[in-house]
Amino acid sequence: MEDKKKVEAVLFTTGRFMDLDEISKACGIGSIGYIKELIEKLKKDFFEKDSALTIQELDDKYKLNIKKEYGQITNKL
Repeated sequence: MEDKKKVEAVLFTTGRFMDLDEISKACGIGSIGYIKELIEKLKKDFFEKDSALTIQELDDKYKLNIKKEYGQITNKL
């Protein structure tokens, strides 16, 4: 499995803010620095694809989320 996709899957599944250590443990990847690199790559991927998804960061925690402009659509669900 590709490590970047592991991080994406974990963030998608949990739906909550997670710190780098939690993400690392969930993915079975020991390097927190490497996890941070993978998150940055995911952010870039979502930006380049003009995706409705984004990775939010708050107090050194990360969460996969819908961009603000799509919030009204998803709130109806």
